[in-house]
Amino acid sequence: MTKDEALNQGWDEEPVSTETVTTAAPITDVGMPIQNPVPRSADTAFTSDTMVTNDADTISVPLAEEELTARTREVERGGVRVEKVVTAEEQTLNVPVTEEHVNVTRRHVDRDVPVGETTFEDVTIEVPLHAEEVELDKRARVVEEIEVAKEATTSTQQVTGSVRREDVRVTDSTGDIVDDDTISR
Repeated sequence: MTKDEALNQGWDEEPVSTETVTTAAPITDVGMPIQNPVPRSADTAFTSDTMVTNDADTISVPLAEEELTARTREVERGGVRVEKVVTAEEQTLNVPVTEEHVNVTRRHVDRDVPVGETTFEDVTIEVPLHAEEVELDKRARVVEEIEVAKEATTSTQQVTGSVRREDVRVTDSTGDIVDDDTISR
């Protein structure tokens, strides 16, 4: 047989068979016995979790096993709140100020009035006085900044869960184990 003939034998298609397979001798693969194939036909009946086939009185018992898997989901675990709080305090500043005062000094004098000087008339003389007053000015200045940053850390957490598995034990009417492979794993 040539390579092309071997490759074109329909190996890429699933075989379709409607015939019932019955074998007196067990099917072997590399000298090891394997389970005889059980066809699904009109002779097959399903009861609960077992499949009973009338063909050669074969009983197929499916066994189930649970597997434990883990996944994560994001949940809120609280948080922080950043609030700015305004507080007031009194500050005292020492500010030097200047203020003018009037000193009146009288001196005793005895002389003649100069010619052309006005006398005996009401005269008002104004002398301005100056003083410094303190005014407070306020201005806002930024003196500090804070930064709030989040950081994610990863840790390992051990979790435990209960899982179930179906096993089978085949015993005869006396209670003796018939099949050594039925002892639980």
